[in-house]
Amino acid sequence: MKKSVGLNLLGQALLLGATIAWGTSFVILKQTMESTPPMYIIALRFLIASFVLALVFIKKMITMDRKTLLRGMLLGAVVATAYLVQTVGLMFTTPARNAFLTSSYCVMCPFLVWLFFRKRPKSHNVISAVLCIVGIGFIALSGDNSNGSNMFLGDALTLLCAVFYGFQIILISRFQEKGSDSIRLLVMELFMVGIIHAIVSLIFELPKTGIEGYALNAEQIGKIIYLTVVCTLFAQFAQIFGQKFTTANQSSIILSLEAVFGVIFSVILGDEQLTAPLIVGFVIVFGAILISELKPDFLRPFRRKQVEEPALQSSEKNQAESNSEKIQE
Repeated sequence: MKKSVGLNLLGQALLLGATIAWGTSFVILKQTMESTPPMYIIALRFLIASFVLALVFIKKMITMDRKTLLRGMLLGAVVATAYLVQTVGLMFTTPARNAFLTSSYCVMCPFLVWLFFRKRPKSHNVISAVLCIVGIGFIALSGDNSNGSNMFLGDALTLLCAVFYGFQIILISRFQEKGSDSIRLLVMELFMVGIIHAIVSLIFELPKTGIEGYALNAEQIGKIIYLTVVCTLFAQFAQIFGQKFTTANQSSIILSLEAVFGVIFSVILGDEQLTAPLIVGFVIVFGAILISELKPDFLRPFRRKQVEEPALQSSEKNQAESNSEKIQE
């Protein structure tokens, strides 16, 4: 059953809102991480968000079935792995390369769907995804690349992170198609991400920083509340519901704009200068979105040629037979 245009536009708007929220999180998270362990921040974000949603939808959570519980836990484990691998990868490569390679999940997504569900991507899906990655590359790589070491390891981990983000896109769509409730999936996903990061923080960060490293002042609390309410609660809610009304390919394209909005807010706040690569990147990404929405059939000229050639050969054959009959007469 085809999704209505109105619901599809609503889904795209929700995904765009989530992407913008995540774009603002780059600056806020960077500021917060200067004095607070990063895994600890992520654990707080997701645990608080999951508890808030669980209280709001307490009746749904009490009546949650076993299948939805397991699906939510699997989804949360995938997202947590993506966050963990991305953060570790960032320790060995530059932020620009990390952002660029992470966004490659929008290229991987159609091929992951093809691999697991045998649904071949169309020409416009592949071309728009590739163009989007090229545009994000111009934007991300225009930044400062002077930091980072052992880039091969960092880039490899970041690419692995992109694979897990691709799986997240596919799993959400798949589980919703099978009838799993969106709210229950979302709460379990957030809870699992928070728990996993809390365990990682206790094992690796607490011994280094001590309990004093977990202390928060008023400014840090305010930033964590923003990250929790806007960048986690709203953004995750918008993503999981937005994907309900959009295709996996549309989701991957829109969500790939996270790096673009991250650069935009960095420019607005004076952390980034507008350069030629940035402008070129914006233009290419806009072109990718147009291709994704207009859905041009790039293979149509080739198919038309293949149809016309047999028709022409058939016409020539009929004409030859007609001439032969006239000669015999």
